Amino acid sequence: MLELLFLLLPVAMGYGWFMGRNSVKQSQQTAKQDLSIKYSTGLNYLLSNQQDKAIEYLLETLTLEDDTVEAHFAMANLFRKRGELDRALKVHEHLVRQKHLPTKAKQQAAYELGKDFLSAGLYDRAESMFHGLLKTKAFGLKSLNYLLQIYQSTNDWQQGIALKKVIVKSKDKKLLHVLANFYCELATVALDNDQFIDVIELLEEALKYDENSCRANWLLAQIYEKHQQYNEACQCYKAIYGQDSEFFPDVIDRMYHCFKELGELDNFYSFIKKVYDETGSSSALIEYLSYIEQKHSNKKAQDFLLTALKRRPTIKGFKHFIKMQMQDKSAENDSESLEMIKQLISAYLNVKQRYNCRTCGFNSSTHYWSCPSCHDWEQLKPVRGLEGE
Repeated sequence: MLELLFLLLPVAMGYGWFMGRNSVKQSQQTAKQDLSIKYSTGLNYLLSNQQDKAIEYLLETLTLEDDTVEAHFAMANLFRKRGELDRALKVHEHLVRQKHLPTKAKQQAAYELGKDFLSAGLYDRAESMFHGLLKTKAFGLKSLNYLLQIYQSTNDWQQGIALKKVIVKSKDKKLLHVLANFYCELATVALDNDQFIDVIELLEEALKYDENSCRANWLLAQIYEKHQQYNEACQCYKAIYGQDSEFFPDVIDRMYHCFKELGELDNFYSFIKKVYDETGSSSALIEYLSYIEQKHSNKKAQDFLLTALKRRPTIKGFKHFIKMQMQDKSAENDSESLEMIKQLISAYLNVKQRYNCRTCGFNSSTHYWSCPSCHDWEQLKPVRGLEGE
């Protein structure tokens, strides 16, 4: 009898294993069927515009199967694009709370949640989410960009500067450019309060992180002019031309004043001629024409201008030609007709926007260091072409 029991024991174990395996398979099959039913029900609610019920059903499926995570991200992003931030927040918050999700999926959920908070204007909560992702490989740089956007929107320049170590480590030129402008913003405040030493220190830091920040040199030139250090101011203006020749027309008048105070106008006009030859700028051309008039004659200046307009016509240059015609006493012309033409051209130029953002195309009659449309720094520059420079 005992021997029979020993013979039947392996059979009993094998049968138990077989039944147990079938039971697990059956449980898995049931779970998948339940998942499929819940997911299908959720999608039906979504398609029939019962979105709140759809979210509840679809979120419930997440606890059963990780394969649905990407579908949840897609659904939440769709809600955000449609402006339904409350629903997008609900999905992303649910994803963040799931402890069993893979690390990258949880980081993505936190990143998307930060974007939701930012879109909703909840800057403090968005800041918290992005700060938590700064050390992550996948979302660190993106989060850093969003943090700087937040500090720019809230004018919290010091908070942005506090991230300088992370910015420098990223070696991202655009972020270094943003950092330099944060220093320039603080320098502008210090300049308004006549804290000149602080201004210079802040601007030196700006140029340390972005040597091509023409704004920093523009502010330095203001400081030097205010203290009658005209030679230093001239060097700053020359540096601006090297940094951004498109912005240079806006500093020509200030540069002229500094060279005049130094008694070095010949050097000024020599530099302006170089600028005109290299860029074809209407402002540089008009400035150089006054030198030709002084050294030679109005007729010589007119001939020079006509040649320039044939090569590169601009309305601004044509307006100056009319002005020169009216001033030429030796020429026989109808001054009344010329005056009318000049007024019409002036009226036309006055209604045209003088500045254009090189990033987004925003036009403005007023200069801003940060574009009001795309918020990029130092991209609003004088218009080029027939109606500009």
